Amino acid sequence: MVTTYYLDTSVAVHVLWRDSGALSWFTAATGDEEKVVSSSRILQTELTRVLRREDETIARRNTILDHVSIAPMTEAILTSAESIAQHLRTLDAIHLATALALGSRTVLVTHDARLAEIAEEHGLTVEDPVT
Repeated sequence: MVTTYYLDTSVAVHVLWRDSGALSWFTAATGDEEKVVSSSRILQTELTRVLRREDETIARRNTILDHVSIAPMTEAILTSAESIAQHLRTLDAIHLATALALGSRTVLVTHDARLAEIAEEHGLTVEDPVT
């Protein structure tokens, strides 16, 4: 059975900077046919903003994006993000809504403690390969 892992930007940035825990997880997950790594389209935008801020080459984002199945940002996902009662930043709410749309068996991979807590309250399994 294939397991879907939802990659949050908080971990993707650690992969980008080659953090050993995050990079090991990403390499193992993307190299396993029984695992699919997915994320929202906003991951591309967030990685681009980080690379611009650090004056890095934008193409570096492709080391991640080339291995991630990108979920489109739909009206249903935005409406779901709006309905999350707990306090979350807007982009985190969109990430959570996208992960929830992928199904209850989705594993949210995040280094954001608040997002992890709320994801668990919504029934998702959470992993943090950075710690």
